[in-house]
Amino acid sequence: MSEPPPPTSIGPGDPEQELDLTAGAAASRLGVAVTTLRSWDRRYHLGASRTSAGGHRRYSPDDMARLRRMCALVADGVPVADAARAVLGNGKVGPTKQRPAGRSGGGHTFAVGTRASRQARGLARAAMRLDGAAVHDILDRAITERGVAATWEDLAQPVLYGMGRKWEGGRGNRDPNTYVEVEHLLSECVLAALHRACGRSHTTEAQGPCAFGTRGVLLACTDKELHTLPLHALNAALIERGIPTRMFGAALPADALGRAIARTRPSAVVLWSQNPDTADTRSLDLLRDVPGTTVLAAGAGWGATPARGTVRLTSLTQALAILTPTPTRQPHRPASRRSTGSRTTEPSRLPNGALRRDGA
Repeated sequence: MSEPPPPTSIGPGDPEQELDLTAGAAASRLGVAVTTLRSWDRRYHLGASRTSAGGHRRYSPDDMARLRRMCALVADGVPVADAARAVLGNGKVGPTKQRPAGRSGGGHTFAVGTRASRQARGLARAAMRLDGAAVHDILDRAITERGVAATWEDLAQPVLYGMGRKWEGGRGNRDPNTYVEVEHLLSECVLAALHRACGRSHTTEAQGPCAFGTRGVLLACTDKELHTLPLHALNAALIERGIPTRMFGAALPADALGRAIARTRPSAVVLWSQNPDTADTRSLDLLRDVPGTTVLAAGAGWGATPARGTVRLTSLTQALAILTPTPTRQPHRPASRRSTGSRTTEPSRLPNGALRRDGA
């Protein structure tokens, strides 16, 4: 690796001094720690090219341009050494290297799994730096290239889970609110990316029926459930496929849900509960006998068998397989489980073969 030119001394009257930044100011603009800049300078000779009259390093506009590219590559999951070689013109960004099993996500990132993609690792790094612009960019490119479902299941969800584990691992020996700001930034960026995907799909995709009929899908959380991101992911993925939806979000009271269904008569209702404490079976009982509407219970809160007459959803991929019509599948309702004496027949599978019926 070639050595950069030696730092150039600038005097107090140098007109370019106003354009040069201290290490602290440069780190603040880049969204990295000062120690990170020092490490890159020491290890890869990627640092300041000037010094002040007092001998302090100063980062010029050209230095900042190189460092911004370095940050962008690292945020995209490129190994730091490879990114430095690319920035200095001594190499190209190569293929992703498999991380060794069991490697932790310490320092300025967190673990997202040994099989995580380079993009997922870059998203984790950008979130830890609180680099909202980089997080938005990574998510938007992933949705454009791979679609909402793959972005959620292969990128956003693993990183969100990793962030949760990072926070849980820090409890007990540090401030209990440590990393909360990272989780909030990441969640808001994911939500914003899903909203943008909905906006693009509304203008480009033709509206069509879901697998259960022509009146679309209503999505809502139970009246005590505040976690909405997975439901927003399903909403965006359905819209991406041209299926009309109505999204009611968090904590919709049961009576309000009933009124919304009476007014819109959706072909299907997805009711989300993330935790058992929010699994309101009364809402399912209210919906079960609505004529022409299929009820689907989504989220871990419902357990294995939420209620008779409902369809159990366990993943975004499964939900899309159930709700998306195919040329060979006609809109349908799941058959009820039949009770014969003390024995109950096994639930029948729906035409796609991927869905089970849940019963009492």
